[in-house]
Amino acid sequence: MTTAQRDFDHHRIWRVTPEALHDAATLLTDAVLRDHSSVERVIGIANGGVSPAHLIASTLRLNARIVRARHNTSDDAYQQATGNVSLDLTPLTRGLNGQRLRGRVLVVDDICGSGATLRRVHDDLTPLLGPDAQILTAVLCLNTGATTRPDYSIWTVSDWVVFPWEKPPADHATTTLPPPKKALRHV
Repeated sequence: MTTAQRDFDHHRIWRVTPEALHDAATLLTDAVLRDHSSVERVIGIANGGVSPAHLIASTLRLNARIVRARHNTSDDAYQQATGNVSLDLTPLTRGLNGQRLRGRVLVVDDICGSGATLRRVHDDLTPLLGPDAQILTAVLCLNTGATTRPDYSIWTVSDWVVFPWEKPPADHATTTLPPPKKALRHV
């Protein structure tokens, strides 16, 4: 299987403001609850999915769990997808203590660049699911080059994105993404 390539128009580097992050998390939560009666677990993909996962989980009165994944080879802008995703489920499996995930499990990340991270997390979580469990995915940004799409996203982009927890590149100006208007469903 070939790795999807992230699309970069090189027109700008987008920036998500803290206010837009909060609004986007609210829109994602509302969209998921509109389409599904409940969510029993929220899992954030570290590093980028931690903050939106905590915001969503807090709204749902849940505690977010974290899995660690690494896809980019560095933190430099315009990193192309490698298809090689390292994943550490240890904090999650330790917290499960041998039990299976039940009900709807919402996996949250900051961006779906190629889809490789979401695909890897989905595949590796599947053996941890109980018979009634269902995985849903939500991201703040969806790159137009992604071949694996999340269930929900806010912004569709074809350039690099900097999130509130990241330091903007010193050699590039950033452009604030427009305020989020609605969550898109990709199913």
